[in-house]
Amino acid sequence: MKRIIHKLILVAISIAFISSCSPVNSNIKQPTENQKKIRLALIQYEMARNIILHKDYKNLSQAFTYLNQAKKVLNNDPRVYYMLAIAYKMRKNLDKYEENLKRAIQINPNFFDAYNGLGIYYFEKGQYKKALEIFTKLINNPLYPGADVAFFNRSRVYLKLKNIKAAEDDLKSAIIFSNYSNKLYYKNLISIQMANREYIKALETLMEMENRIGQSCYTITTKALCFIKLRDFKRAKDELNKIKDVSSPCALKKIKLLEEIEDDNNTNN
Repeated sequence: MKRIIHKLILVAISIAFISSCSPVNSNIKQPTENQKKIRLALIQYEMARNIILHKDYKNLSQAFTYLNQAKKVLNNDPRVYYMLAIAYKMRKNLDKYEENLKRAIQINPNFFDAYNGLGIYYFEKGQYKKALEIFTKLINNPLYPGADVAFFNRSRVYLKLKNIKAAEDDLKSAIIFSNYSNKLYYKNLISIQMANREYIKALETLMEMENRIGQSCYTITTKALCFIKLRDFKRAKDELNKIKDVSSPCALKKIKLLEEIEDDNNTNN
């Protein structure tokens, strides 16, 4: 990482040196002092960004130096404050993390990464009403391209607030806005339905998941479990018989579920 930083600095110095040594062409407009400062600030921002995104804790202090220098010139660039926020989070300074996220949003109300980060921060801090407000703003913003993520995050807030119906609705919206492609959204919805003992609903969601994404160990074993809960042991076995590879981890789940069916049968007999 240090080599990369040194190379970037050398490139910046070389560019400045070549510019100063090149013969002046009256037809070429030379950059103003302000333009030179902006170029240098952007280079400093990129060097800091490279350190932070690679989670290079050894050079984190240098990243702060670069960002604070860049901020003097790019004081209205939300990217600088967002990157400062992440750097402060790496230092576990969450007050400064929140402060810089808010500053990025203040500069650009459509800086969605900062909005999302702030919502997750409030969620993790247990400030659910604030988190709810942030994710709702994202959902209602027609320019936000990640509506599925906002719906998913808001569903987690609703679960904490014990609003199960709203959580289910948001997960269904997340699935739709993800073009029915995100397994995590399906799994969370199914978990809620099964926790509520709504096994028929869970089966319907599982079948839709299979139709959209494809059959998997998860869909087979979870459908089997639903049938067991409904005491439809024949259909549970039919599902489990779809697992053919005896050496796969899925085969172990099959064995456990078959044992559960056997125990239930013995109890009834």
